[in-house]
Amino acid sequence: MNKREVFKKRLSALKNNAKDKYSNKQFVEKRLQSDGTVKIDVNLPQESELFDPMAPAGSGQLNPEIFRYLDDQAYFVPTEYDLTVNFVGRSLDSAQQNHIETALREHYNMQVYDKLDDVRNNRRLGIFLLVFGILALAAYFFVAKFANNVIFHEVISIVGTFAVWEAVDCWLINGHHAKTELHNALQMAMIRVVFTPSDERQDVGQQR
Repeated sequence: MNKREVFKKRLSALKNNAKDKYSNKQFVEKRLQSDGTVKIDVNLPQESELFDPMAPAGSGQLNPEIFRYLDDQAYFVPTEYDLTVNFVGRSLDSAQQNHIETALREHYNMQVYDKLDDVRNNRRLGIFLLVFGILALAAYFFVAKFANNVIFHEVISIVGTFAVWEAVDCWLINGHHAKTELHNALQMAMIRVVFTPSDERQDVGQQR
C-alpha cells in the first residue's frame, strides 16, 4: 500500500468514526464577535509567569508561552479575519497592559519585516535563477551549433534546465509559502488587544 492509499484510508476512517466534524469554520464561528473579529482568550492566572523567567531581570520580555499560545490559536483562523486578543484571569494596571500590548506589537511587527525580507529575497533569487537558466540554455543552443563537445552540451543543458526549474520552484512553492507566512504575521501584527479584569470575568460567569 503506497502513501496515497494509506492517506485515503486513514482520512476515510477518521470521517467515518468521528462523531463530531471539526473544521476551521467551526473554530471561527465559536469565536466570531459582533464587530467581525475573531476573539482569542488568553488566561493569565495569578500564579502564571507574565514575563520570561529566563530573560535578564528588568528586560520586560513577555513569557514566550503567550506568543506560542497565540500562534497556535491563530493558526486555525483564516488571514482575512482580524483578531481580538482578550487577556483574562488577572487584574492588570494600565502600565502592565500597555507593556503587554507594546511587546506583542513589537514582536509581530518584527516578524512582518522578517517575512517581507524573505519574500523579497525569494523573488530576487527566482529572477537570478531564471536569467541564469535562460542564458545557459541560450549558450547550449549556440555551442551546439558551432562545437561538437557532447559532454559540454549536456552539462550546459542540465545546468540551464535546473536553474529554470528552481526559479519556478521559488515562485510557485517557496514564494507561496513565504507569502502565506507574511500574511499570517500581518494578521498578528494588527491584533486588537483588550483586557477583562478578573472581577468582571467572575460577574459574567455568575450571570451565566
